[in-house]
Amino acid sequence: MLFAAERLMTSCHLSIDLVIGDVAITQGKSYWACCVDPSSYLVKVGVGLESKLQEWFQVPQDVVSPRYDPDSGHDSGAEDTTVDAPPPYAFLTIGMGKILLSHGSALTSRDPNGCTVPLPPRIGICLDYEQGKVSFYDAVSFRELWECGVDCSGPICPAFCFIGGGALHLQELVANKQERKVTIGNLAKLD
Repeated sequence: MLFAAERLMTSCHLSIDLVIGDVAITQGKSYWACCVDPSSYLVKVGVGLESKLQEWFQVPQDVVSPRYDPDSGHDSGAEDTTVDAPPPYAFLTIGMGKILLSHGSALTSRDPNGCTVPLPPRIGICLDYEQGKVSFYDAVSFRELWECGVDCSGPICPAFCFIGGGALHLQELVANKQERKVTIGNLAKLD
């Protein structure tokens, strides 16, 4: 199921809820952490260009068909024009107490393919705006889980996508270190 989550936006009829941070990042390095409830169905944690996040989740009705294939099927090369450009968003996919990692992941896990690792108690996200890079960490051991490029040509927002219900606790980086509970879907209402 985790492998299918990357195509979930165009091939599934589950409820999808998007929470976008209310503060956009336009410079420097930013770090925050969250705890994802291990019983969450699927949660995507990451960042994205403010202008592209809403667009990404506004999928036309005819695209929601499981038969939809974003590839045109011909080899015109038109699909390859943006291969070198960083994507406008980067998400870590979490579900069933595990994290799905890209094949290019930095973490060497017990799994020989490096595809999934157990969900740590807390996930840290570090955005380096000038470098156009986002890194995801086990925020307890500070071990890097995954790193990738992201388009930082405009304001970047933290974003959380809940697919089929889920919950997380967002750790605000303030002096009192209070945690705010964010829940979506079948578990509870958004605080």
